[in-house]
Amino acid sequence: MRIAIISIAAYLFFLTSCVSEKKADRIANQPRVVAKHWLENYYYKNNYEEAKLYSTARTADMIDTIKTLIFPEFGESSIKFEIKSVHCKEVKDKAECTCSYIDGGEAFEEVLTLVKVKDLWLVDAEILNDDDMLQDDDIDAMTKEFESSLEKLLKE
Repeated sequence: MRIAIISIAAYLFFLTSCVSEKKADRIANQPRVVAKHWLENYYYKNNYEEAKLYSTARTADMIDTIKTLIFPEFGESSIKFEIKSVHCKEVKDKAECTCSYIDGGEAFEEVLTLVKVKDLWLVDAEILNDDDMLQDDDIDAMTKEFESSLEKLLKE
């Protein structure tokens, strides 16, 4: 009798652990959770390999390109980074997540596009059309902002 009770308890434990693992997998595979993990790894931790796990192939290629432009020895940033909110709108196998976060005391808002690939939500870098291409003035402003941020970071 005791062996039967122990066997049933072990079986129930195994069954509930499998169910909770599947539930955890479903929760982790929601656009909001994927967008948050991507933001934290890409912007805050500079863990590009981890960010690529949450990315489509073209986004992973973009990360590799950007990674070569940034000093590889930078790990997790000491600058305050906090995700304020992530709101996603899903339509079939595509989601747009509006992400608000604080980086270095400055507020940012970014829209991430996620697509469902083989039942996994992944961040997908949108290819810009000609109307969305950056102008020379935009590039100059971004370069100055990057240089300023880099100087600030190197002073710390």
